[in-house]
Amino acid sequence: MSKDKLQIIDDMILNQELCVLATFDGLEPYTSLMTYLVDHASMKFFFLTKKTSRKNRNLRKCAHVSLLIDSRDSRLPSDPDAAKALTIQGVYVPIRKDQTIDAIVKRFSMKYPYMEEFAAHPDTELIRIHARSAQLTCGLEDRFETKFENS
Repeated sequence: MSKDKLQIIDDMILNQELCVLATFDGLEPYTSLMTYLVDHASMKFFFLTKKTSRKNRNLRKCAHVSLLIDSRDSRLPSDPDAAKALTIQGVYVPIRKDQTIDAIVKRFSMKYPYMEEFAAHPDTELIRIHARSAQLTCGLEDRFETKFENS
């Protein structure tokens, strides 16, 4: 059973391109729809954002975040038990090496050509989230939780 759930988690992470990133400034939560890249082996998620964005300011105040990846793009079926949502708890960790940033931004531009101009803009910053744990919800009540080993 848990192997099946882990496979669903892997499939959702690897097959989606968008997630909701939830940040917190100490007073209010804030959510953003984000395109992401993932290093699946280490469970690190990468995002591009403006340096002056609210989410970026929030990350510097509170490094703990949630990501939501779900199955809503495949239309809600008549059976609500087929709907899936994956909530990932993680921590913002700044990237220190310019070479690493350049390589990941290049991967971003290759995977998402429509983001190339945004990625190259001097006001754009690459952010990294280390995933710590996840909760998969299938349908209304079926929940599975796991911790990521490599994060």
